[in-house]
Amino acid sequence: MKQYYSCAELADMKLAGIPASRPGIKIRAESEGWIKREVNAKGGKGGVKTEYQPPKAIMNLIKSTKLNIEIQAVKQPLTDKPQSTELTVATKQNASDLKDWQRQTAEARAAICQEIKRLAAAGGTDRAIMKLVDMAATSTLPDHLQQLAPLANARSGKAGKRTLSRRSMYRWLTDAEGGVATLAPKSCEKIQVPAWAPYLMSLYGQPQKPSLAYCIEQLPKHLPATIEVPSYSAANRFIKKISNVEAQKGRMGSREIKNIKAFVRRDTSQMWPSEAYTADGHAFDAEVAHPAHGKPFRPEITSVLDIATRKCVGWSAGLAESTWGVVDALRHACLNGGIPAIFYVDNGSGFKNAAMSNEATGFMARLSITLTHSRPYNSQARGIEERSHQSIWVRGAKELPTYMGADMDAQAKKTSFKVTRADIKAVGASKKLMPWLTFINWCQEQIDNYNNRPHRSLPKIYDEVTGKKRNQSPNEAWAAAVGEGFKPVLVEPHEADDLFRPYKEAVTRRGEITLFTNTYFSHDLEAYHGETMRVGYDIHDASRVWVRNQAGQLVTVAMFEANKRSYFPQSFRDQADEKRAKGRIQRAQAKIDEAEQELNPPQQLVYEAPIELPVMAMNNHHEDRLPSTPDVKIVENGLLNNVIAMPVKRPLFETDAAKYRWLLSNDEEVTVQDEAWLNYYRLTAEYEDLFGDREAAIR
Repeated sequence: MKQYYSCAELADMKLAGIPASRPGIKIRAESEGWIKREVNAKGGKGGVKTEYQPPKAIMNLIKSTKLNIEIQAVKQPLTDKPQSTELTVATKQNASDLKDWQRQTAEARAAICQEIKRLAAAGGTDRAIMKLVDMAATSTLPDHLQQLAPLANARSGKAGKRTLSRRSMYRWLTDAEGGVATLAPKSCEKIQVPAWAPYLMSLYGQPQKPSLAYCIEQLPKHLPATIEVPSYSAANRFIKKISNVEAQKGRMGSREIKNIKAFVRRDTSQMWPSEAYTADGHAFDAEVAHPAHGKPFRPEITSVLDIATRKCVGWSAGLAESTWGVVDALRHACLNGGIPAIFYVDNGSGFKNAAMSNEATGFMARLSITLTHSRPYNSQARGIEERSHQSIWVRGAKELPTYMGADMDAQAKKTSFKVTRADIKAVGASKKLMPWLTFINWCQEQIDNYNNRPHRSLPKIYDEVTGKKRNQSPNEAWAAAVGEGFKPVLVEPHEADDLFRPYKEAVTRRGEITLFTNTYFSHDLEAYHGETMRVGYDIHDASRVWVRNQAGQLVTVAMFEANKRSYFPQSFRDQADEKRAKGRIQRAQAKIDEAEQELNPPQQLVYEAPIELPVMAMNNHHEDRLPSTPDVKIVENGLLNNVIAMPVKRPLFETDAAKYRWLLSNDEEVTVQDEAWLNYYRLTAEYEDLFGDREAAIR
């Protein structure tokens, strides 16, 4: 109940013994020194209004007045509607949010209301309610109603003797008109947000995913002095009360948190085959033999799936992800399953480039395919293709001994890695590595097995062999669509080569046209001097190109340097392989040079003060033999007359062999460090190759 009232509220109550006007109430409150306060309010002077706390006698009068109003409301006829709907709106709750005990209470009240209506048909509502009240007080209700009475009250009262009341049953009858949600009692449970909660969540919601115990340990540094640090149990209870998504905000990034948020499941049941294809690249999870040098590597596989039937209609395997791998997979798909209407892919460089989307020379324009990309970092949108990698390639890779996926045991993975490298070093090949041509045939087997396996997203049918119900396979779904009248848009045999031939634009000059540093010639190009032409080429054969004008008409087939005779053509693929090989050689040589510099660091030049040697006297018969020099001084030791020479300067060694030769020739300059290095060098393969045989012969 309120403790403070405005003058207008007190005047509207028309209480006995106090003025009936607002000015009169204000004068009395000020004269008697009632406690007052100012609160924000619309329409008040300066946006505030004054409220007073009446004395105890007036407060008792207010309480009794409000109680009489509630009693009169209960005595109103059942057909009377409440004058205001504010209370109904405020107490409205959703039926789907009800807890079990609320639903049980609502069902018990509904059963009692049905009994009241049954009795009211004979003697009226009020008499029916009073009859049930008397029977509940004497425990003479029917057994099922007697058991429902405590549930309907939502509490049993003292010693379990609480029964039904006239006022409650009138309220239940009114609430029953609004359904179960209105008839159910309200839940008093509320999530109280403690004062320390924002500080705790700022520490807990970090991408490093700190533990709750660590956050509580750090919390005193961030809490104001007036807020007490919670216990671990209190903090843990609070985090469990909030939603899982809210608790993981900050701990998960915007991409990762999508995995626990709601999503839209796309329905493909109304689509026809080849209506839309989707494709993606996948780094194979096992090592195979490289087609060029036989060393282990992981190929890049591009597969194309029909969205409606989940059938893998095309695929390709290459050394790395590239536009040509995508084109080859798309060519395979169009020849096997037909030209699609939509090609749905991600934003990778293999799909988003001029060769695919150029309006004049791109594959999509020439094949009349609509190219569409998913949103960046939204792989969930292409879940069909992403999941197929697991069903086709990861499942198959686990059968190979060179499997390198996340599920492979770390020890077994390391053992396989060492064995293949040791075999390559010893004999140039490894039995564990699948040869390239064998791998290509193996890939086709995996595709065939996948297309013939039941797929859980396809409709269910009865198996002709077992008689049991199962899902269709992609091949069966495709065949069913063909039986219903589906006809794919096939590529004509005479168009297959040109449709999938990549084109680029180039300018022709004096009958020549240049593409990828190769020059092609035809007399038919002479009439098009200075014009931009469309040049089609074969990525496997660089001996000729197909030249078309901007209208798409074939002008000529130009041959490689047809006006020359001394050069041999180099295909675009060979150029790319050579360029890649040169880059790898340069990077490897840089690492070799760095390792040699670390093993044989350059000598540092250190300044040393000149050594002043004592003056040496010599016999006269030696003076004419020695040259006069200011840098060499001679002393007499009493027995021998010697010349003291300057120390020999140590050169900078370019190789280990040069250093070894110099140390052998300058025994007096060998230090303790040099002795250790000599012992090490004599154990190396280089020493055996250069000096081993010679020194063995000497010994």
